[in-house]
Amino acid sequence: MARVLIIDDEVMVRRTLQRCLEDMGHEAFVAGSLEQGAALASRDMDVIFLDLGLPDGKGQKAIDTLRASSSRPEIIVITGLGDNYGAEEALRRGAWDYIRKPASPMVVRSALFGALEYRAKHKGEQISAKVFDDCGMIAQGAVMRHVLEALAKTADSDANVLILGETGVGKELAARAIHANSARKDGPFVVVDCSNLSETLLESTLYGHTKGSFTGAVSDRGGLVVEADKGTLFLDEVGELPIAMQKSFLRVLQEKRFRPVGASREYRSDFRLLAATNRNLEAMSTEGLFRSDLLFRLRTQEVQLPPLREREGDLERLADYFVSMTCDRYGIAEKRLSKQLLKVFQSYQWPGNIREMRNVIESTIIEAGKDSVVYPKHLPAAVRLSLLVNGEKDRGCVDMHPPRELAEPKPFIIPPYEEYKAICNRKYFKELLLASENDLARASVISGLSIPSIYRHLGLARIPTPRKKRS
Repeated sequence: MARVLIIDDEVMVRRTLQRCLEDMGHEAFVAGSLEQGAALASRDMDVIFLDLGLPDGKGQKAIDTLRASSSRPEIIVITGLGDNYGAEEALRRGAWDYIRKPASPMVVRSALFGALEYRAKHKGEQISAKVFDDCGMIAQGAVMRHVLEALAKTADSDANVLILGETGVGKELAARAIHANSARKDGPFVVVDCSNLSETLLESTLYGHTKGSFTGAVSDRGGLVVEADKGTLFLDEVGELPIAMQKSFLRVLQEKRFRPVGASREYRSDFRLLAATNRNLEAMSTEGLFRSDLLFRLRTQEVQLPPLREREGDLERLADYFVSMTCDRYGIAEKRLSKQLLKVFQSYQWPGNIREMRNVIESTIIEAGKDSVVYPKHLPAAVRLSLLVNGEKDRGCVDMHPPRELAEPKPFIIPPYEEYKAICNRKYFKELLLASENDLARASVISGLSIPSIYRHLGLARIPTPRKKRS
């Protein structure tokens, strides 16, 4: 008998699934929100059925937190949102399966059986971050613990790995962690930045050249591919690799043989390839800017690194780490970040991610001078301006210029609660339909409610249901 949790805001769905699971002999628990679900998930669940459109948040982002529960449950997404909404992100975050509503009992049973069978075979087999050399990665939050597990799995093989993520999320550090935990850890780790070299220089840098092969080639020189022999070759910003180089490198990757520029014979190098990019190689392949055959070879295994703004639980630790590092670098007394500054950090979107945080904190520490506590006023002007432009002052920053005179508040006539709630609901769903142009799928994304839930609320508010658009 398994312990199964159902997180769904639809009462009928919860009851139906609960009855189906109990008929199968399992113990079923139900929750109508993410908050309730997170509380129940701590009670050693084996499998969680999770809706994506919930009243208090998006189910995709909750997958990491739920999977990090002590029992490490498998997550089966079950949603009524159309067009495979959120499927890619859910599966990338480690969901076991993705089911569209309405789902037949046979589909539910099949997904559950598969998850439980896998769980039984791998019971007790958990990759521990304690035995994984994280190379200095700060990864205490649920999202990054999931990333560490993914990195540990890739380190156990010799397959090619494609590391994806925005600029500044730490892709090179992740690659170093894979290398440091692999069978090749005693070999070299060679980095190639594809964005800083022209096509001619890149070919020579990768494969080497012979004396006289081009102007300036005054002697024979080995390339980085041969330097990576018995170790790891890391292609950073692989999306910048020129299309002509992609063809030659594909052969090198397949055969592990290369020819230096100007050489008459080929050489061999036994290297493992790791690559990273912040670009959408799938879209580039469709547009003819990146070879699809090379893309298939690069992403034998794939790891997605989250942006800093999604790393709940890590932001304050990262900030403290960079403060200590900066103070040590400049030989100054340790400083402390004020609560006001930490609130600003939590509100800021960090478009440059960890790399930007490191630079912002360095600038802030220098600006603070002899002050032992760092406040928002010490932040670089560009960051403070960005917060103002994006309206972030309501999320932690204090308005230093309040209005001189406050208007006298108008008296509020208190209606009965049910009447007031009905008025508010009617107003909300009218504005929701207006904002979504009567597109219920779009309304579902905006509101966080499932489409059946929207139908129910429209009926309660006596708002005509919009007709489906004809294609």
